[in-house]
Amino acid sequence: MKNICLSLLAVAVCLTCVAPMSAANNVLTNPQVSKANFATIPSLRNLIETQPQDAMPLFGYHTASPVQYPKPQQRLANEKLGAFQDPSAREAFLSGTIPTKVLDFLGVGTGFFGYHVPDAPTDGNLSIGDTQIVQWVNVQFAVFDLNGNNLLFNGQHYVNGNVLFTGLPHCSLTNSGDIIAQWDKIAHVWVMYQPRFSAPYYDCFAVSKTSDFLGGWNLYEFPTFNSATDFPDYPKVGVWPDGYYVSHNDFRNLGPYVGAMPCAYDRVKMLAGDPNAGGVCFLDDSNGTLFDDSMLPSDIDSPNNLPPARTPNIFMGSIDNFSQDSNIYYYHFRFDTTNYANSTFDCVNGACKIAVNAYQNAGGNAPEPGGSQINTLSDRLMYRLAYRVIPGLPVQNNRVPSSTIQNWLVSHAVNSSGHSAVRWYEFRAPSGSTTPTVFQQGTYDPDSTWRFMSSLAMDKKGNIAMSYTVSSSANNVFPTIAFTGRATGDPAGTMGAETIVIAGTGSQTDTSNRWGDYYDMALSNDGCNFVTTGEYYTTNSSFNWSTRVAKLKFDNCNP
Repeated sequence: MKNICLSLLAVAVCLTCVAPMSAANNVLTNPQVSKANFATIPSLRNLIETQPQDAMPLFGYHTASPVQYPKPQQRLANEKLGAFQDPSAREAFLSGTIPTKVLDFLGVGTGFFGYHVPDAPTDGNLSIGDTQIVQWVNVQFAVFDLNGNNLLFNGQHYVNGNVLFTGLPHCSLTNSGDIIAQWDKIAHVWVMYQPRFSAPYYDCFAVSKTSDFLGGWNLYEFPTFNSATDFPDYPKVGVWPDGYYVSHNDFRNLGPYVGAMPCAYDRVKMLAGDPNAGGVCFLDDSNGTLFDDSMLPSDIDSPNNLPPARTPNIFMGSIDNFSQDSNIYYYHFRFDTTNYANSTFDCVNGACKIAVNAYQNAGGNAPEPGGSQINTLSDRLMYRLAYRVIPGLPVQNNRVPSSTIQNWLVSHAVNSSGHSAVRWYEFRAPSGSTTPTVFQQGTYDPDSTWRFMSSLAMDKKGNIAMSYTVSSSANNVFPTIAFTGRATGDPAGTMGAETIVIAGTGSQTDTSNRWGDYYDMALSNDGCNFVTTGEYYTTNSSFNWSTRVAKLKFDNCNP
């Protein structure tokens, strides 16, 4: 039987009234500070036993509306542009440098234990823990062991996502998607996130008490900025030592874009199950220009090598302001967990940028066999912004050596000679620095097939694995999940041969061209095993997707 404990904090309390935020020197201050509603789940196993096996979300079957673009006019302008010669394109590829596909198995979707697809897009993502893999697709999640065996029971092969928030007064009542499944590598616990997409708007967190996904949980719901009116679209989550960081695009009353909404929540208190955990949100309107949008927070992949204390979380984004650009924009989020109101967010309005090779966003939709098209979502960086500390010389006298390196990986879809290709970056900075620069960059474009919806990560040996979707009407390629990679010694900016996880055999014919809208390349705590997921169709259909989960590993990486 379920046993839900609801704290006395039944009503979220705003600790600091929403005040106008200064933008002097492009630094935002005076955030909205809030406490959470809090609840606990003693045993998710026991709670799931009471749930009906039902693929129908609370709102019924739901066809996606068109993507909400912060810069719709710029998107339209990009679609009208002709062929662009990408200076980073590598049409030749290397052999012998890609990871090995250790395992792949069917995920939640058509064919999965009688699953009936209730919605689109999938928003498919996943993470890998010490003994489990969890995949979440928009409104349902499933739990697997490390060999891909389903761990749910009594016919419960998948569960509605909002079950995780049972006991919270708002987050338990909606199941809206835009979900993130995270594994906190530092604490060895699960962090599951879902926004509440009905006013009042909330960021909903479930943090497991142990490494067992089916055990106990601490639950939090935090009101987002102007929670009565400001729709917190396209949220993304990053784990950092002091906080769980979330980015959003803010649309006023589901209408005009009014700015980026970066938020941070007190990780230490949430891990402890402290009902007094608080958080902060900013509204970044880019000094009135609305330059900033679609950011990603840094997300740690090196639990045994952390950034120095009080290192700010670096966000990156805002790549959709020009028809052509040669910068990636970054921001510093300094979350003060001693006095939340002292937190700051800086580099607004594109003030901080990393010079990269020129790029043009892919703009148009990717063609499928049969004449349909799917959205490349090329106006934004793709989840995740993977962060790693590469250790240098041995630490002496508790000081971090100057040779220690910070590393960030991220990617996006760009125009390359009239079709989309994957531009990827490795940024670096010395320990303690908050100014990333390019270490290497490349555009993966081995042929004229469209490539997009990408994600990448680096193992502890420095090898990189990258997954993505491929599609082409001209080459008769149905949307397909593929991956590639590179070893540390490969020439800079290059990737290896393309390998297929599973080939699609059908096209998506409707759902507002939505595809994705994001996937994930996650890394295990052992630093060697990658897991990724993606979407495909087995037959032509407007609403009948399947997903696949794959585990990858480089031969030279041993746990």
